[in-house]
Amino acid sequence: MATTVYFIRHGETYFNRFARLQGWSDTPLTAKGHDDAVKIAKVLVPLKIDYFFSSDLKRAIDTAQIIIDQLKLPNISHPTQEKCFREVFYGSFEGHSNEEGAIWASCLGGKRFRRIGDLVAEFGVKKAHDLLKQADPAHLAEDSAELDHRVKQMLDLFVSLPSGSNVVVASHGSIIQYLATVFGDLDQYENPANGALMKLIIEDHNARVVGYNQFAI
Repeated sequence: MATTVYFIRHGETYFNRFARLQGWSDTPLTAKGHDDAVKIAKVLVPLKIDYFFSSDLKRAIDTAQIIIDQLKLPNISHPTQEKCFREVFYGSFEGHSNEEGAIWASCLGGKRFRRIGDLVAEFGVKKAHDLLKQADPAHLAEDSAELDHRVKQMLDLFVSLPSGSNVVVASHGSIIQYLATVFGDLDQYENPANGALMKLIIEDHNARVVGYNQFAI
């Protein structure tokens, strides 16, 4: 039997509201961010959840905990935190405006864009992250090779679970977008909305995207 994984992007944070690159940095959920989590919890009510994971960043943990508390799950009281589900690391661009990171990276590609989303649309998600690492003065931003390593860790974790499990993961926009590019049928996926779902079907070591940026299971 296949294992089904529902990735949820955390609720809105203050850096989301201010269009700043958040990465491994953390700002609290806004009031809307709390509501994002409550709304998606209502969507998950019919689902029998066997495992609930989150990244080890507070905004994802808080989103997961709100959902768990809303659902009153009999077998799960807290999310299991895993570092592999963290957001993409943006190195020196952490906390800077989305515009600043996009301009630095896009200049390396011979063009000038004002949003990371435009950078991804032009070069693809993998090359966009490679350009961001090159543009980072410290060269600490995660590139596609590092992200591919994390994707393998995630897949290994899911395969280790009992076949047929329903799994929920509270994670982050850019890493969910990256996963969709790796496992989906489309060349480009938009950054998911706060509180939106991506649904993956895992069989053996193969995964496929069957729903993206949705508010329904």
